[in-house]
Amino acid sequence: MSAQTYVVGNFKGGVGKSTCVQMLGFESASAKKRKTLIIDLDQQGNTSDVMRITRMVNREENEPIEYSYTIYDVLMSDIDPHMAIYNIIDNLDIIPANALFENYANEIPQMFSKRIDQFNYFVSKLSFLKDEYDAIYLDVPPSMSIFSQSAAYFADWAIIVLQTQVMSMRNGLEYIQFMEETMYGQYKHPIRAAGVIPFMLEKDDAIDKEVYQQAQELFGEHLLKNVVFKNSRLKRYSGSGITLEKKKDGGLKQWDKKTHDLFIGILDELDEHQTWFA
Repeated sequence: MSAQTYVVGNFKGGVGKSTCVQMLGFESASAKKRKTLIIDLDQQGNTSDVMRITRMVNREENEPIEYSYTIYDVLMSDIDPHMAIYNIIDNLDIIPANALFENYANEIPQMFSKRIDQFNYFVSKLSFLKDEYDAIYLDVPPSMSIFSQSAAYFADWAIIVLQTQVMSMRNGLEYIQFMEETMYGQYKHPIRAAGVIPFMLEKDDAIDKEVYQQAQELFGEHLLKNVVFKNSRLKRYSGSGITLEKKKDGGLKQWDKKTHDLFIGILDELDEHQTWFA
């Protein structure tokens, strides 16, 4: 087993990166039956919070989960990293983050002055996980920070999340440039783009359509055909956790089904894109 490892990024905030990490991780585990790990590297800890609630709503015992250890403890303490891994649903685990992780950006330069040594330290702490999982998804903050750069150096693939806004598109291009010029050009790490996810479009909005057409020209075949349109169910998941509400006949209720089917389709496209590099 050697996990396919993905960093989900864009240097613009609020474009849906964390939501995509949550949904892709959930579908990877639930629909694809892949042993999946989410690593939260965003000190806001939004993905950690959503996964905490997701665990509660998908377990009969409905027990709350307390994160006694986080990614900060894994990287900056001598604890066994397995102590910071928490199960959410079958096949899905998380290493959570919280506000304490912000200290890592100040502390790691005191340990290693060179950025490449900081990256290698990060990898040394987490690389064993690739032998224990089929897929790993890294949630990162929207900045050119040690968090985002370390995640890119650890990852095999980048998934870019793109809203139909000029600034989001520009930052998406900058993210691809960062992979090519910094990760590969400077640090010789061959991270590749698995795909660009068009996120939260308005179906009938003229500006959204225009910017989407521009994105097709800019990103070409890397832009996924599955489009995430504005979706109240996704917004609901941020407060309710990711649900699988069933009808009396055992099938999923309509809005859950549509949302899960969409992200399963996105996973299928990302899998296909990866074969281009085989």
